[in-house]
Amino acid sequence: MTGLNGGRCLVLGCGGVTGLAWEIGVLAGLARLGVDLAAADLFIGCSAGAVVGAQLAQGVPVAQLLARQLDDAASAEQFRPYSQQSADEKNHELYGKVGADLTLARQRVGAYALRSDTPTLAERRAIIASRLAAPDWPARPLRVVAVDTATGEGRSFGAEDGVDFVDAIAASCAVPGSWPAVPIGAATYMDGGIRSLTNADMAAGFRKVVVLAPLGYRDGNPVSGHLRQELQALRGAGGQVHAVLPDPASLQAIGDNVLDPSRRADCADAGLRQADAIAQAVRDIWR
Repeated sequence: MTGLNGGRCLVLGCGGVTGLAWEIGVLAGLARLGVDLAAADLFIGCSAGAVVGAQLAQGVPVAQLLARQLDDAASAEQFRPYSQQSADEKNHELYGKVGADLTLARQRVGAYALRSDTPTLAERRAIIASRLAAPDWPARPLRVVAVDTATGEGRSFGAEDGVDFVDAIAASCAVPGSWPAVPIGAATYMDGGIRSLTNADMAAGFRKVVVLAPLGYRDGNPVSGHLRQELQALRGAGGQVHAVLPDPASLQAIGDNVLDPSRRADCADAGLRQADAIAQAVRDIWR
């Protein structure tokens, strides 16, 4: 993927419903301080970030997104048992078992995703649709990342691919073992975080890149934790890059079960507060 006239790219990483809320809090806090990340030339999102990127590309004001995170009254979200620490440990173990073969590791995760007992695809599509302002691709540039369960290969979807918008977002958010994999064309796709928890490398060619990474570096997860290498590659190619990771208060709010919607308001508030400390550094990159 190449940059649009060397412009600005906002990368939105994985993080479940708690990370999603934190990203929105950060975005809203920065907007209050005059830093408008919603003015990006391209949004790249995976999993939670795919939802946030879709909402921004659809033109939903960040203040409205924040208000929704702070109000659980009309939420369609569904609790799922999950542990990010356990997922990291299992991926570390799997990586060793397959001889550090990333493709094979991702294929094994794909097989697990396909055999897992999850809510139905119809239930999941309804949840995803409830997060979006419209069921169609936005006019503004957006790419969302998912992984083919059979081949283990990552793929980014955009409007030009002719894929159903809700399906593309649902595929990007299909956490293996928690949510159903999504058939698109001849393949079936799972969470884009299986390729990378950020997929920041897809911003190659952009002059300015800001990355929101709710799950941090995750160095202990060799299947998905590639943020350090991605940032190094972007900078090595001449890009100006700033990564925003959760501060201690935000980490506590996000928690280990990132699929617990009861924590959304606390996460959004933590992101909102963290924005004060990062605003100048982000502004220096973005302006």
